[in-house]
Amino acid sequence: MLTNSFAEELKQGYLRVAGCLSNEDRAMVARARDPINTEAVERNRLLAQAVCAYRAGPKPTWGPVILDLLAPTLVVILQGLRPVPPTIDEPEIRQQLVAEALHAAATVPLLESGLQTRFRLASRAYTRMLRWLVREGRTRRLQVSLERREGLPR
Repeated sequence: MLTNSFAEELKQGYLRVAGCLSNEDRAMVARARDPINTEAVERNRLLAQAVCAYRAGPKPTWGPVILDLLAPTLVVILQGLRPVPPTIDEPEIRQQLVAEALHAAATVPLLESGLQTRFRLASRAYTRMLRWLVREGRTRRLQVSLERREGLPR
């Protein structure tokens, strides 16, 4: 999988909306992204703060922020998922992973302290991805192509 380009796409998404954020919000995102000068507990709290902003809206602005903050984790998840040719290709897996990450950001209960926010979001997105892959695989196996269907008795 082209995980480097996936991470770059997520970063570009953030850069497109960064101008819509206040200076304070951009500083918060920078701290949430900094593993050297910001401890993990604080990064989780800041991620939870960004998730709350995403839930309050506007989602088109905060969605790319959430995806950028989760990018390292999403890349690791993506590395563990394999396309199932010819039915499920890499771009479809990427798109679904983004959708599941944003769904998790919108629905996962957050702890008041923000503890384990990254783990909770990643765990939900990964679980939903696995379920989606199973469901899609089952659905697509049951589908019959038009060429095969024409040869079947009526």
